[in-house]
Amino acid sequence: MSTQKGACIMAADNRILQFFPQGLRSSWAQSGIDFGRVQEIRLRVSQPVRVLSDRERRLPIVYGEREMEEIFRYLCHDSVYAYEEERKQGYITIEGGHRIGITGELTTAENGRFIAKYIRYMNIRLAHEHKDIARKMISYLHRTKEGTPLNTLIISPPGVGKTTLLRDLIRLLSNGGDGYRGCNVGVIDERGEIAGAYRGSAMLDCGERTDVVTGGDKQQGISILVRTFAPRVIAIDEIGKRADAEAILHAGVSGCSILATVHGRSIADVWQKTEMERILQLGMIDRFVVLSMGENMDRYFEIYDREGNGLCGRSLLQVPA
Repeated sequence: MSTQKGACIMAADNRILQFFPQGLRSSWAQSGIDFGRVQEIRLRVSQPVRVLSDRERRLPIVYGEREMEEIFRYLCHDSVYAYEEERKQGYITIEGGHRIGITGELTTAENGRFIAKYIRYMNIRLAHEHKDIARKMISYLHRTKEGTPLNTLIISPPGVGKTTLLRDLIRLLSNGGDGYRGCNVGVIDERGEIAGAYRGSAMLDCGERTDVVTGGDKQQGISILVRTFAPRVIAIDEIGKRADAEAILHAGVSGCSILATVHGRSIADVWQKTEMERILQLGMIDRFVVLSMGENMDRYFEIYDREGNGLCGRSLLQVPA
């Protein structure tokens, strides 16, 4: 093996090769991709692999049914049944917080649910840890440096980086700094994406005063945290149903500040979601952080108060070097 080729494989090892069995790694090692910028890898049986980073790229890599099954077994550590409950939701989460969407031919499971019997399509969504991208937001999310953080809702379309931003906000609120006091933060991490949880332990940095509940649902997690961990802030990713909103109301009544995310493009968009109606009508949210993406895939944020008044205009969400 040439020195150049060996260096390429070494550079790729910690980024992409972890998703593929040993026998399928050579094509990735020679692909020339900047793995640090990869957001998604889409695998479709008998079709070229497509990678989304700063742009979409079509790779000369094609997997058949056998390779797709091999990749899936590898991702499950050859213990497919250990991931059965996640598979019924259409994804699995692996070490590092990376989320693998899966589908193909579905078969009926219990309680009217479905599970992928033959997996023919995968979407590997990579979890990235970018520290300090939220630092210039912190002053907007407190009334005073000594006070409890304000109830904050992050609004973002899919794929713009809301979970990455949420993780950094959690870390900054937990650790404190820049004159702001750190505080206990409880994280409800149902899918293991926020903390990159593996066997219950956070693999990604969520701060030194943070406690993480993985699995279960938001209501169960909040109940555990409120009863036994006394968090000042409870962080939740993706409010997607009425039960999630009810869990947030419970946390608010318990005296905790809320840090949550929801899919949407604007505050007006979120007002149209029935699950958000009661929370917004009660004026529970003090700050709205709206994320967007520019033509060159740059990320931007805007911050509004509870009445929708702009506090911070469209600003670039910069990733520190």
